Amino acid sequence: MNIWDPFHPFAYFLHTLLGGAGLLGALIALSVTKGSRPHVLAGRTFAIAATIVAATAILFSITSFAPMAVASAAITLSAIGGALLALREKSRRVATGELVTTTLMAVVVLWLLYGVMLSMPQGGLLWIPPLAFAAIAAALFVNDIRFMKYDSDEREPKRLTRHLSRMSFAFAIAVHEPIVVFADRLSIHPALAFYGPFIVWPVLFFYFSNRLKEKLIVIPKG
Repeated sequence: MNIWDPFHPFAYFLHTLLGGAGLLGALIALSVTKGSRPHVLAGRTFAIAATIVAATAILFSITSFAPMAVASAAITLSAIGGALLALREKSRRVATGELVTTTLMAVVVLWLLYGVMLSMPQGGLLWIPPLAFAAIAAALFVNDIRFMKYDSDEREPKRLTRHLSRMSFAFAIAVHEPIVVFADRLSIHPALAFYGPFIVWPVLFFYFSNRLKEKLIVIPKG
């Protein structure tokens, strides 16, 4: 059996272990002083773990294709990349990285819209989840385009806000995926399992944005 088969016990264990480590890192990063060493280390743990989990999720699709899982993984990679790049000064290297993450977000939008087109002829409401997800990805894509056009001076007041927004979104996706996967076992209604976790994003973003405005958060530039 291929090691990347999603039902292989060892691959499943590693994927789950890294996912748990990423969530733990995110929770620590959220609870400690922003900009502190524990925050930076925990944030990096989340970013690295989530990146590996997203990449392996895409590899898993080779043997068990799951379009929405691939979209979630790709949007996670784009969000984390955008969050980390937001903390850096604008340069040619950063611009290249932002072009990659923004292009990836555009691909996610097109991928999901393609899924909508395939789902609609089947009848029912199967086309609604990918359309809702596509709308979120499209909003992030537009924001990416706007941020790319800013020069260094224009970026400065928006740098931390963008970092908070993208990391909060990546965390929401990290919460979203296991809930969707285990919704049946946990007796969670499919609609609640799919849409509910996204509430984490605006809640975290607005909470920490207010703390940022009150100058209670200072995140050093990467």
